[in-house]
Amino acid sequence: MQSTDVSGTNQEWMLQPVTTVGGGADSSWYYPEEAPFIVKHGSYYYLYASLDACCADNLSATYRVVVGRSTGVTGPYADRNGRAMTSGGGTEILASHDGVVYGPGHQAVLADTDGDILFYHYYAPNKDGGGSGCHYCRFGINHLGYDSQGWPYVY
Repeated sequence: MQSTDVSGTNQEWMLQPVTTVGGGADSSWYYPEEAPFIVKHGSYYYLYASLDACCADNLSATYRVVVGRSTGVTGPYADRNGRAMTSGGGTEILASHDGVVYGPGHQAVLADTDGDILFYHYYAPNKDGGGSGCHYCRFGINHLGYDSQGWPYVY
């Protein structure tokens, strides 16, 4: 299928997937990867994705945010170790932690005046420390920093 933009340029590539992300630890889960989000920072395009099981047992969720980068928007995208995201690569930048954040993911990134911001959802235990459910879903917002090699990290 072909598409033409307003300038008359053939945009066939826009209708094809530019990359795919390999499955996570629980590749039997129905959606082992989802929520891809591409943002440009400096000379790189960063592909953020959520991997693994999200919602089956919220406090056991292995859902997490990974990132790869490329010099071109259509890829190929690779993680910090050079592993292609199409082959299971992805540098983890956010996962369950501290007994209060479980299964973070389904992210987006916004460039703000004071830096890039990561938005995501996660699960939190109830006040009694028991199980979680969708009525315990939370919305997370964190700044992103970039290390000396240009890889993002959450703070």
